Amino acid sequence: MQTNVYRHASDYNRWMRLSELFLSLEATDSALEALSRAYRLSPDNEEIATTYAQISFFANKGQLDANSRRVLENILATNPEHEGAQMLMAMGEARASNFDQAQGWIKRLRDSIAAKPGDHMQALSSLDELSANVVMQQQQASEGVEVTVKINASLLPLVKADDTLFVAIRDVKGGPPFAAKRLPISNIKQGEAVISLSDLDAMMPERTLGSARSDKVQLAVIARISHSGNATAESGDLSGNPVVISAEQNQVNVEINQQVP
Repeated sequence: MQTNVYRHASDYNRWMRLSELFLSLEATDSALEALSRAYRLSPDNEEIATTYAQISFFANKGQLDANSRRVLENILATNPEHEGAQMLMAMGEARASNFDQAQGWIKRLRDSIAAKPGDHMQALSSLDELSANVVMQQQQASEGVEVTVKINASLLPLVKADDTLFVAIRDVKGGPPFAAKRLPISNIKQGEAVISLSDLDAMMPERTLGSARSDKVQLAVIARISHSGNATAESGDLSGNPVVISAEQNQVNVEINQQVP
């Protein structure tokens, strides 16, 4: 099938079918590559655009990167009432801690569904649950730590478009982080990004930022830019020195100012 697709490389439908095959084999990266080809060939095809944005969203662990956001915005520019795109925007904004924007998308989607004839109680109830969950996330985030990450100007030329930003809070003595985020480098604008870390970003249910604070654990905030996307630091990555914070501190600045040898 791949040979057939490459022989007809300008046929967006063949790339779409190839992506479905890769998805059935759980080869997500290959599926995304095929979908990106289909989307480039037919950017106005709503089915392809929606599928591409959806698979990108879930492959990126519920985060909207610059590309998937752009695809969704293009869908909504043509079809402002597209429910699938609105839902992805709502979930993506919530995951990015943009809670007001998330609630805005939920309300917009709820109003659209409520205006349709018929019984939509189940869908509306699900949206109400999502809205309540966003409120809970906002409350948890307000109890977290706001990390301002800055990149030293001398290192900006070393940052690549496909790099990954890692930000975490851990025990100064080491061990798994109490909270961590893996973000596309596009989150950094003009050398700076503001990242919220809270119990929502715990890697293990029993190891949370809240529990660490209750136990008066001395905490350190770390930030690193990875070229490979791996969680473990590698030669060539960009990093900053850990910044120690108190149990009560809720704001911190971290500068990425060195390259890993």
